[in-house]
Amino acid sequence: MISGLGSSISSMASSLFARLDTKSQGYIEKTDLQSAFEQISGASDADEIFSALDGDSDGKLTESELTSSLTKLAEELDNQFNAMRMSGAMAGMGGPGAAGGMPPPPPQDDEGFTQDELSAQLEEIGSTDSKRSSLISSIVENFDQADTDGNGKVSHSEAMAFEQESGAGGSDSTQASGNNEFAVMLRMMQLAQAYGAFGQSTETASVSEVA
Repeated sequence: MISGLGSSISSMASSLFARLDTKSQGYIEKTDLQSAFEQISGASDADEIFSALDGDSDGKLTESELTSSLTKLAEELDNQFNAMRMSGAMAGMGGPGAAGGMPPPPPQDDEGFTQDELSAQLEEIGSTDSKRSSLISSIVENFDQADTDGNGKVSHSEAMAFEQESGAGGSDSTQASGNNEFAVMLRMMQLAQAYGAFGQSTETASVSEVA
């Protein structure tokens, strides 16, 4: 759903901004967003959504900020969906993803990896798997703490214990963050549809379509 938007995020954000900036100030205030949400649903969660979109937290949401924030949210959600699909596929092979969807760095034989080996893995992963790279990066930075038996390697069980204790890679926090990102994007998509920011006129865009 999100990945299918592609470059339309930019045009949607621009169109929506023009409709919300009723005072032609060049920026949107929280009250503008709150009023818009109340008109389409009678309820407002504008505080949380505005904070997520207002990149510099100055209380003014410019068109550039709206576009970049929505684009970033869409990319992050795409990455999470891709990671979930990869995690599910690897779980079927008994690899990372088999334990609560949290991909630990070591292999199934639990021999573990040295700090240098983990650093090499981190370079290979790059930004393709943010959850896994976050965990590995945290283990590399706190290697002595993660290597509880002091054998110079962090095993599967040590990685899982470290993740649970420190929240590195954060299965719970990451999921909560993902849910929040999805909620923000969903609400903005609803708003865009209600305001005709996808190309349809505001007369033909009904509230029922976004309920």
